[in-house]
Amino acid sequence: MASELDERALEDINTVLEYAKLESSDVKPTVQCIYFSKHLDNQSFKLLEVNDTVLETLTDGGRVVIRGNSEDMAVLCTKTATFEIKEAEISNSMLIVPQLDIGPDLDDSGPQRLKVSKVTSVMNNYYELRPCKPKVSKLKKLLEENMYSGRECEQDEEHQGHKYSFEDLLNIVQGSETEIKESLKKLQACPIEGMWRVLDFDFLTQVFNHIIQLCEENDWLSTGIPLEECCETLQELFPSEVLTHVIECYADEMKSDAKFYSLNEDKICQFFAELILRNSGKFNLKEFLRVWEQTVPQGMKTNLSQLEGMALIDRNCMPEVIWYFPVDDLPEDIGERFNMLFKTREKWILSEITPYIRDLTTVKVDVGGLLTKYARASMLNGIKVFSSRKPVN
Repeated sequence: MASELDERALEDINTVLEYAKLESSDVKPTVQCIYFSKHLDNQSFKLLEVNDTVLETLTDGGRVVIRGNSEDMAVLCTKTATFEIKEAEISNSMLIVPQLDIGPDLDDSGPQRLKVSKVTSVMNNYYELRPCKPKVSKLKKLLEENMYSGRECEQDEEHQGHKYSFEDLLNIVQGSETEIKESLKKLQACPIEGMWRVLDFDFLTQVFNHIIQLCEENDWLSTGIPLEECCETLQELFPSEVLTHVIECYADEMKSDAKFYSLNEDKICQFFAELILRNSGKFNLKEFLRVWEQTVPQGMKTNLSQLEGMALIDRNCMPEVIWYFPVDDLPEDIGERFNMLFKTREKWILSEITPYIRDLTTVKVDVGGLLTKYARASMLNGIKVFSSRKPVN
């Protein structure tokens, strides 16, 4: 019976070919008839359009992970990149036919045959990927739950918060493995006994001051810091991994047989500026510059360019003032970031606002592109300034 139906269907198909003025030799011998299943399943899977980066990862045998809890927007991560997953609609319905043969799967010659395939799903939407930044603010918040203040403080009640291994962070933070490692470095997080910790600033200051004092006593400011000797000298006061971490954060490794480090002048000056401004509110600029210059190690030169992205100066008041305003404390969301910036200061010049939005740039959108979309340019006393495009909340 099935054979008779196949023959009848093939006769009908050949009739259609005649009407189309085609010979059976003009088409491949396998004829596929498609019909709808009585029970369409549109929920058991989703369609995802992948870009070249994700496709290359998958074809090379790599791994992709979807991250995000119920309160987060889902992201897809390769080992090195993060993508937002956005739902998009399809103007024409897409039919899902699992058993459909295409291209190379079909024989070019042979007896004519009929194959029946079912439409199992009809899709009207799909998910697309958009490159995005890792959610560093969440990582910062997690690490600040239990900041490291030294061995003697680990049993204190205020230091009983959660501690996170790198695997823990991978499961919680929306970012790729490489980006999370980069973010940990940017946050100056330190691995201590297998857990990633941020050093409490007061504790960091203690470690920092001991290292600087040791450098001045041994003339290491000019010759370089011998890492091993420095750690051995201070190991009764601080863990060696903390000492190594602080030196690597604020010094550059020198080319030598042993591990020697040279203090980075800009980073050292930035640290002492933060130490002065962190809890000071608005500070008389002239007085700050005097104190700052006296605080840094002898021979180091302070410069206002070292404060980019860390402090703001108001030159329109008398006396001029400076205050602590770190970019790391600003919102990650672009709209919220610009709202906060224009709430803090109504008009910005390019050199002032750039350090506070540079981390929001992408391969396709630079600082100029961000300002075009979120700010309005105008001239003030012959200088281009940027103000908000919409009312500030």
